[in-house]
Amino acid sequence: SVLQQYQQGAVLDFHRFTEPVVAILRSLGVPAELTGRNDILAGGRKISGNAQFFTAHKMFSHGTLLFDSRLEDVVEALNPKMSKITSKGLKSIRSRVANISEFLESPMGLEEFRDRLIEGLFAEQGEIRRHRFTAEEWRAIHDLAETKYSTWEWNFGSSPAFNVQKVHRFPIGEIDARIDVQKGVVQSVRFFGDFFGELDVSELERLLVGVRYEPDDLALRLEGAEVGRYFGGVTRDELVAFLY
Repeated sequence: SVLQQYQQGAVLDFHRFTEPVVAILRSLGVPAELTGRNDILAGGRKISGNAQFFTAHKMFSHGTLLFDSRLEDVVEALNPKMSKITSKGLKSIRSRVANISEFLESPMGLEEFRDRLIEGLFAEQGEIRRHRFTAEEWRAIHDLAETKYSTWEWNFGSSPAFNVQKVHRFPIGEIDARIDVQKGVVQSVRFFGDFFGELDVSELERLLVGVRYEPDDLALRLEGAEVGRYFGGVTRDELVAFLY
């Protein structure tokens, strides 16, 4: 991560921030190259993604490095399952991924790799200056984390609008749910399918409008609702797990 004063020419100039990392990786035998706008690839596979945030006065450029991860878990996370999610505010291009450890000339652990990376980044300065947080600074950090960065409003309240489609076959038939979410809050829900229920499902659709799209909030909103009478025996917990 690089934090600096805002510079107009540096905005979205990922080459400036990734070039030192690419050089260090190459010195370790990794055939790294910056491709597109913000990805670092090795052997045609993605090992790093980079992003940038800036205000009128500050710039924050940061990137990830895939060193020795369980790639099956990464692929599982990147591939959609039964639900189809369409984001109106974000388009993501999936690339094949790889671990940096696959390309190293000499095997090394994560800590040694971290040290080599830090040494390379600070080579021109001649020394690595470290800052140890004081007790007062740690208190301020924890306070900021609790009052701002751990809040639902910060993590989900400003997220882009998106639509979710969930489809599952229950013993009573298939339920197809279409959910519209804006700023982390459900704006509309529609249920389709060949299920049978005693009650009009539109009542449940209206009940879910305005609730945060979170499991606990969905469960709380459905508390007292006779979910099984809408979906032929499906329980509240089963419906929440399905919707989320």
